[in-house]
Amino acid sequence: MEIRGIDWNFDGYKKEAHFFLCGAFESFDFIQMFLKKTKECPWMLKENVVIDSVFGSPTCIWNGGRTLANTYYNKQQLLNIHKTYADLGVKVRFIFTNPFLNEHDLYDRYCNLLMVIFQDLSPEVVVNSQILEDYLRNKYSTLSFISSTTKRLRSSDAQLKEFSHDYKYICLDYDYNYDFAFLDGIEDKDRNRVEMLVNSTCPRGCNVRVLHQEFSAKRQLEYNNDDECDDSEPFFIGCPLMKRSKDIPLSQHGYTKEYLDGTNYIFPQDLDKYLDKGFNHFKIQGRELTRSQMFGEFCPYIIRPEFYPMAISIIENRNDK
Repeated sequence: MEIRGIDWNFDGYKKEAHFFLCGAFESFDFIQMFLKKTKECPWMLKENVVIDSVFGSPTCIWNGGRTLANTYYNKQQLLNIHKTYADLGVKVRFIFTNPFLNEHDLYDRYCNLLMVIFQDLSPEVVVNSQILEDYLRNKYSTLSFISSTTKRLRSSDAQLKEFSHDYKYICLDYDYNYDFAFLDGIEDKDRNRVEMLVNSTCPRGCNVRVLHQEFSAKRQLEYNNDDECDDSEPFFIGCPLMKRSKDIPLSQHGYTKEYLDGTNYIFPQDLDKYLDKGFNHFKIQGRELTRSQMFGEFCPYIIRPEFYPMAISIIENRNDK
């Protein structure tokens, strides 16, 4: 996906900017290569960039936000993934935000296997379902928890109330990205617990975002695929991005600055204004993307422009220096 409006000569931030990168399981082969390369060559990173953690989920019923149908791993594969992230010293977080879980779902053997395998890494878990959160807090003592943006807390009071709970981070509803009156009202002591999703291309105030998340969550419970459903679903009818995808040929997809100015997208060159306010944790989404598209989302935020060709070699799975 082409993003127009980025300052491609921008090479860093005034203060430390911590990034959470998508694809921990969905694009594991790419993510491990990307992390290894940036650890070997830290000078590829923009000034003051810190890769804080990687997030995602294998195909499982606790997963939410995006439907996953083709990223199932067996036990040995999970152990190998665990070893890779342990060796790299990278934090792992699970996206367990399905809001439709019942008590029976809490005892899913595969989901609990994930927690058993990764618990020694003290993983982070992004949650939306209260019954799942309570279950995990009681059963696995090494976990830390993150309040999910999928809660869609449109009331400022409700969003601020999240800071009174024992969450490591609160991922804000991204309609607050440009609500500076709200952001300025967050207490200074809580700002280092704020996580902002920076690369959303949803229109501000989108009224079908919850329908999208619910649609994906239901499909996950059915172990189904979003691509196999008809377009009579309310989400498909109401989503302006789905309509845009029909009206514009895939070969011409891209986003202009004029379009993105009507979304919650934060351009990399604009992150300093958030850092100056004490917000320094940023989430880059795209778990459903191909690895080349995912790389395109990462690059403007974390890779110095002069090293794009070297970074691209990771996508092409080459070992050239």
